[in-house]
Amino acid sequence: MKKKMITNKKIMVIATTDNMIWQFLLPHIKDLQSMGNTVECVCAKTGFWFDELQTKFGLTCHEIPFQRNPFNFKTFKHYKALKKLQKEQKYDLIYCQQAVGSVMGRLIAKKFKIPCIYTAHGFSFCEGSSKLKNFVYKTIEKFLAKYTTILITMNDYDYNTAKKWKAKKVFKIDGIGYDKSKYDNEQISKVQMRKNLGLKDEFTIVTCAEYIKRKNYDTMLKTIAKLKDEDIKFLVCGTGKDKQLIENQIKELGIEDKVELLGYRKDVNNIMNASDLFFLPSLQEGLTLSIIEAMNLGLPIVTSNVRGNKDLVENGENGFVCEKYDYEAFSKVIKSIMSDSNLAKQMSNRSKELAKKYSIENVRKELNEIYKEI
Repeated sequence: MKKKMITNKKIMVIATTDNMIWQFLLPHIKDLQSMGNTVECVCAKTGFWFDELQTKFGLTCHEIPFQRNPFNFKTFKHYKALKKLQKEQKYDLIYCQQAVGSVMGRLIAKKFKIPCIYTAHGFSFCEGSSKLKNFVYKTIEKFLAKYTTILITMNDYDYNTAKKWKAKKVFKIDGIGYDKSKYDNEQISKVQMRKNLGLKDEFTIVTCAEYIKRKNYDTMLKTIAKLKDEDIKFLVCGTGKDKQLIENQIKELGIEDKVELLGYRKDVNNIMNASDLFFLPSLQEGLTLSIIEAMNLGLPIVTSNVRGNKDLVENGENGFVCEKYDYEAFSKVIKSIMSDSNLAKQMSNRSKELAKKYSIENVRKELNEIYKEI
């Protein structure tokens, strides 16, 4: 019997923040709408994204100020607000993203006996985290899997773990999808962008990461400090609560002339294209879209040996993978790429080749097949 698409359903998409929806979920929401479904979003309002989702993309958005930590004292209040919204709107399907949204979304699905899809962008437990944290988060995920109609993962570790639980169906997709077409009208030549950024002949390293502990700025900056006698520039795209800590460390390490904190940028694609290498030694990831974007542009990747990152980088082929705190090793492999133009070129070509399967076109096909399993 031929399986049918989801159609004529009223769907609640839950994400922790508006930025998550704006950056990653819009193509998938459009696909659901094109099938004849009504889609509404629930998220925290953290910036211009919330209003733009409504004015520019015509989405109905309901604001619930979710926190990243599910153990925040306001979580029960947010659950009650979500329950009230479900009673009023009578959604047929809940589609939740990220840890906090997935906890509350699946509890609502259980209470109202409706199907639920959960996309895990990286479980909150992982190799290398504390035993207590892993135990707590793993216990929660394992319990809630029973109330998950479809559980979608993005890396080998999460997929192999989820298959052991009692979710009705478990799938793995190739990330959330990189849409290079959205940058077509904004592309600036590498030469012009380097000029705009005030770059000359420096070997340019770039990262794109929120200013939080999980992104491991401590190791990033220590690595740059090991390279401060080289002709380099480190461009940092991002915002976040740890900005002052990062600025203080830059001063302490004496690398003010090597590091440019660029803040939130809409032209990240052009900044990456103007760079020579992408660097992200994060402590924990799902499947990192910024690495995929950098690969698509042909950048060699230097990253940490953690779930998500190591799924993307073939060590020695399109970049290097090092232990997450080993700034000595990171500086050594960056130097090896800087000093060998043939190696850099080979890695650039391999990055472009490997990036193809993570395209938005491919991921949309994967998801559209999964939707038939509801």
